[in-house]
Amino acid sequence: MSPPYRVMLHNDNFNKREYVVQVLMKVIPGMTLDNAVNIMQEAHHNGLAVVIICAQADAEEHCMQLRGNGLLSSIEPASGGCE
Repeated sequence: MSPPYRVMLHNDNFNKREYVVQVLMKVIPGMTLDNAVNIMQEAHHNGLAVVIICAQADAEEHCMQLRGNGLLSSIEPASGGCE
């Protein structure tokens, strides 16, 4: 089993908040409106937010889909940092 990866959303000054929420709900399986709003607000205020933690292949796919919709996204290993 592959180690888990975090999909990260980075704040940008281009996309409207409503659009970011719509993209999160479209791209991430099972994403609710409440979760999407919370992720968007965290990225807006802190510059960065965790979107989802999943297998590396899924994380890469989600990241590419977010980027394909004009959002700034990256992935990182979920191990380490948090206990």
